[in-house]
Amino acid sequence: MKKLFTGALAAILALSAAAFFVACGEEKKEEDGGKDNKVYTVTAEESDFYDVNGQTTQATAGSDVYVKIVPEFDAVSIDKVLFNGQECTESATEKNRYEFTMPAADVEISVDYSFKNNKSDNFLTWNAGNPVAFQIDSEISMEGELVADVTKVPSQAPGALTVHEENAFSLNQNVIPDAALRVSVTYKSQSNSAVSFTVHIDRSKINAGTAQIALLVENGHKFGDAALLVCTVTVTDSAV
Repeated sequence: MKKLFTGALAAILALSAAAFFVACGEEKKEEDGGKDNKVYTVTAEESDFYDVNGQTTQATAGSDVYVKIVPEFDAVSIDKVLFNGQECTESATEKNRYEFTMPAADVEISVDYSFKNNKSDNFLTWNAGNPVAFQIDSEISMEGELVADVTKVPSQAPGALTVHEENAFSLNQNVIPDAALRVSVTYKSQSNSAVSFTVHIDRSKINAGTAQIALLVENGHKFGDAALLVCTVTVTDSAV
């Protein structure tokens, strides 16, 4: 009987202690206004086409949080900035600033962006004689061409663009796959100075429709200096 009484007493004391700690926890929560004081993180990855130019990195739930997303090129448009899949609110007073209320969770920032056509950027300009339409041709290596001219000396280049990397890509793989594109460089006579870049389109690998073609050229004389040109072309069926 004594053992039963001792066990019951211990159980009552344990329940009392638990109730005390719960009460203390609730009192602490009331003192804090019922807020979640845990600190959560905000992560935003940069891209070749936009910069993360300032952001809140840590915050508690309910805090006002921001991130600044700045397009790297004039041809890039920021369509949406999302936090954990939800759309941020674009600031009405500060350009490129996006805001949201911190949830009770770590946040990953993602960016939806698109490309718009342009005639020139930095040290490059599309050639005025470029075609806007290409016809499908079953003959292998029957190519169309888009030429971009070097119209000014890039930053920190010694009077000429002699160090560079270039890449062309399509914004509609169903019409013009990247495999149909290659880039060649034309140099000044008896020099290693680039005067133009040509995007070749293999017309045996394309399909009817419209597609944006982008040409990205990086200036090897200065880190981060580059030019991005974008244009829309139409592909039509081969002649009967």
